[in-house]
Amino acid sequence: MTSVKVLPLLLLALSMVSVGAADCPFPFFNGKIVLSSESLLKNSFPDSSEALVECAKGYEREEGPTSIICLNGVWSEVKLKCKKIDCGEPKPSLHMSYDTSEGTLFGAYIKTICETGYDLEGSSFRQCLVSGWSGKAECILTTCEVPDPIENGVMIVPRAIPEFNDVITFSCDDNYVLVGNSTITCGEYGDYSSPPPTCIAITTPTEESTTTDKATTTDMTTASTRSHVITTPTEESTTTDKATTTDMISASTRSHVITPTEASTTTTTDMTTDMTTASTRSHAPLTMKASLATTLILTVLLIIALIGFLIYRQLKYKGSYNTGEDLPTKEELLHYQRV
Repeated sequence: MTSVKVLPLLLLALSMVSVGAADCPFPFFNGKIVLSSESLLKNSFPDSSEALVECAKGYEREEGPTSIICLNGVWSEVKLKCKKIDCGEPKPSLHMSYDTSEGTLFGAYIKTICETGYDLEGSSFRQCLVSGWSGKAECILTTCEVPDPIENGVMIVPRAIPEFNDVITFSCDDNYVLVGNSTITCGEYGDYSSPPPTCIAITTPTEESTTTDKATTTDMTTASTRSHVITTPTEESTTTDKATTTDMISASTRSHVITPTEASTTTTTDMTTDMTTASTRSHAPLTMKASLATTLILTVLLIIALIGFLIYRQLKYKGSYNTGEDLPTKEELLHYQRV
């Protein structure tokens, strides 16, 4: 009877022992910690077995053990602490700097910046990886293309390939004028401060324009000569003088309207001087004509007044015979005859 009661107790003890010695499941961790390569090769983790852990890529051990133990089918607490690796500041490079506002820890990005007048070649952004900063970058001095040579001029370039801030100078040959800027500068983006200038030929007076100028001078000289002829002003000549004066004023006015061009400045200036002299000479005869005309008008008015006075006297004299002033004399004569 006693043996019958002891048997169940033994079976219960054996079952409890078998349950406590169960294997642990395959362990899973957060992203910072992983199983080591050695532990990953194991197919099972029996009771009291050990598993090795380590920091994930991009992280490094800060503190704590690197192993855990299986106890009664449960893993012990993971006490390993990991932190992100720090790539640090990238190596300094000539004419280059970085924007590290996001930091320099694993996974962060930095921006590559070149100085003014330099072009970036390579990665504009670099990332902190397990192996360090990704990509490569370099700042190269900006260059400009050589402008095409200008016609009828000279271009001076400081070097075979112009670089940032290089100045190119232009000049024109004789009898040509420069249109545009005489210097252009290579800019920070590989373009110039302004387009290249051009050289334009200076125009010279043609045979046709010379002939026209001569004809104008001849007409003005003729008009000036006519103005020196002094004649007695009659009604017809007064009208002619007015027309001549108008012509002379028009000719004098036209002589000042001519605008000299760059090529004919000297010729036109001489012509204007001659025209002004001719116009000045023509004013003296006109003054004399005006004086003679005034004198003639006064003389005519005086003659008309004298003639009017004589006609009035004549009419008054004839009227005395019709008034009967002589009748008394006739009556006296008749009286004397009767007697």
